[in-house]
Amino acid sequence: MVGVASDDREISVGDFLNKGPASIETLRFIAQNGILAVRGNHEDKFIRYHHHQLLHPHKNPMHLDSLERRIYEELTHEDIAFLQSLPLYLKEERLTVVHAGVLPATKLHRLDKNMAAKVMRVRFVDDRGGFVPLDRVDMRRHFWWSELYDGRYGFVVYGHQPFFTPRLDRFSIGIDTGCVYGHKLTALVIEDGCIASMRIVQIACREYAKRRGPWIVANL
Repeated sequence: MVGVASDDREISVGDFLNKGPASIETLRFIAQNGILAVRGNHEDKFIRYHHHQLLHPHKNPMHLDSLERRIYEELTHEDIAFLQSLPLYLKEERLTVVHAGVLPATKLHRLDKNMAAKVMRVRFVDDRGGFVPLDRVDMRRHFWWSELYDGRYGFVVYGHQPFFTPRLDRFSIGIDTGCVYGHKLTALVIEDGCIASMRIVQIACREYAKRRGPWIVANL
């Protein structure tokens, strides 16, 4: 399969919490094995919930469902500290890893709260490059974010949206292929920093969760 060596760098595109029956084990495996990771919107939800619990434990404006609450109650102080340490992006030479994507107006080196949320959640943009919430998407007028991405941060690897096959655009690739839905777990392997020679490794996964809605399938 991948054949990870001791001097390799492993990077997760995020959303390892609440995305399968072994969330806590996955978090601790990443932390204990020195695997790098960017913050996904699922990790961000637990971080924000914890923040409100510290400040307003009886008036927390955020809601966790029953599964999320069980996960939260299992988190130790070390787990929370690790989640809080997760960056919003990782950049290594010509490669950038984010959870969801990059908008035309994104300045990765200077992310405010609003833009940070979009980097973890963007899927579609309008013709001006503005963020479009998923429930307002009109496929006749809106674009997948990577169709407008101009490569300013190099080649972007992202997750967030499950595809049946990795979505490859000129300056990006989406590698979430629906492992949690029983499809495949995908890794992108880049040898010696050469993006042109990247290869994809996949393993089939058994179904864990049912899709709540249709996948947005890559138009390759």
